[in-house]
Amino acid sequence: MSEGRVGFFKKVKTGWSKVVHNPTFTMKEQFGFSAGIMGNSMAQDVEAYALTLFLTRFMGIAASFVLILEMVAKIANIIVDPIAGVILDRKGKNGRSRAKAFSLVMPLPLAVSSVLLFVVPKINLTARIVYVFVFYLIYIVADGFYDMSLSTISARMTTNPKDRKNFYTVAQFASTLGGMLPSGLIPVFVAIYMEKEALIYLLFALFFGIVGFCLMVIPYFTLTEKTAAPWRKQAPVTMNFKAIMLNRPMWCLILSQIVDSVRQVCYSGLAYFYLETLSAFWMASVAGTISATLSYCGIAAVPFIGNKLSSRDIIMYGYFYTGLLYVLFFFVGYKSLIFVAVLIGLAGLPNGAMSSSRQILLADSTDYMEYMTWKKYGEPVRSEAMTFAFRSTATRLSGLWKSLLFPFGLVVIGYVSAKSFGNTTISVVQSTQTLNGIFYLITISGIVGNIVPGIIMSFDNYTGKRKEKMLEELYAMRAERQAEWDAAHAEGGKES
Repeated sequence: MSEGRVGFFKKVKTGWSKVVHNPTFTMKEQFGFSAGIMGNSMAQDVEAYALTLFLTRFMGIAASFVLILEMVAKIANIIVDPIAGVILDRKGKNGRSRAKAFSLVMPLPLAVSSVLLFVVPKINLTARIVYVFVFYLIYIVADGFYDMSLSTISARMTTNPKDRKNFYTVAQFASTLGGMLPSGLIPVFVAIYMEKEALIYLLFALFFGIVGFCLMVIPYFTLTEKTAAPWRKQAPVTMNFKAIMLNRPMWCLILSQIVDSVRQVCYSGLAYFYLETLSAFWMASVAGTISATLSYCGIAAVPFIGNKLSSRDIIMYGYFYTGLLYVLFFFVGYKSLIFVAVLIGLAGLPNGAMSSSRQILLADSTDYMEYMTWKKYGEPVRSEAMTFAFRSTATRLSGLWKSLLFPFGLVVIGYVSAKSFGNTTISVVQSTQTLNGIFYLITISGIVGNIVPGIIMSFDNYTGKRKEKMLEELYAMRAERQAEWDAAHAEGGKES
């Protein structure tokens, strides 16, 4: 092996040694956060990948009713998220973190509801709709609280951007694996046991619900919040809202994710594309495997490309890259299954790195917010929970638009849901026009849902030399505040 290659592999080994042996976090904390995010990803991916398909094919619920169910349930979640952010930014009466308490309580209703949504009750169609609405509402509220709790705790574990980047990078591997397993395994078993398709969805929901629950409770016992400096005052709610308004990186991320809902329509439509248009559901596993493998490569590259590119740049260029691939897909078509598998697989390359970078950017934005409130109001405010709550609200709003857009898209292309007669459900063969319509639905949404968010992210200017200068001033301010607090309490101790 040449000296150049030896040098390269040595650099990779040294780089990842720094990532794994993070000076700010213990291995127990790295494992705990990764376990929680992996368990949560498992539950989310089962719902995101198969729920709409299950409701239309086996519950017998028309796409128009799915549209209404999604809209009502997610509007409720959008209202809950900011309230949860206010709650999580305040300490309990005993002075303990409310974020940690919610991280222990929420996994159970989240896991139970995620399983019950794949049970077809022996009741009439109206009662089925009510059943789905109740448990879906429980699911999205519990998921929202757990997401924000875990994210809030993670942002409170360090104020060092470099260590934070490494921490989220390691965790993203677990998140990607958790999201890859359901969408990778379910199509294989459905293709083999097509006559038991509904049962397979239920068994996988049960399996990932139980495993996910066990993983999601681990962070409560392993994570420690470390950024609560003794000199830092607990800001009133009004000040937290003022701080949020100054958080430019967060707002760029939020706006891009709202438009990102169009891109999510593409992902929701892929299951229909493989199953209905291509009549080759096994393709989901092939493309998914390529996509997940490349996504892991993208995550692994974050600690290295992060030295050259900011989190903003990774997100922005990732959007543009994927958008251009879907432009190619639109013009070439889907006659070649090999081309489809490779192209959709390649489109997954930046996904892991982008997800990791979003978490890093959002956590970094609390430093930006602290700096801006210090300069404008003389009081440094971080508001981690509300930052993640606003982002969570945007994510839910994005999910709402997706929930509206995707069923609406199915209606526009003339997709016909299964017919329900009492306890019997009969599948429907789609027209050629509808099958082609599925293709255009995923490609157009893939183009628009990537190019536009990439443009939005270009307006975030918390990067490069500007970011470095702001952090230098922020570190100096923190050191000065800490010194003042130490001196004041040292004098107080002498007097007493």
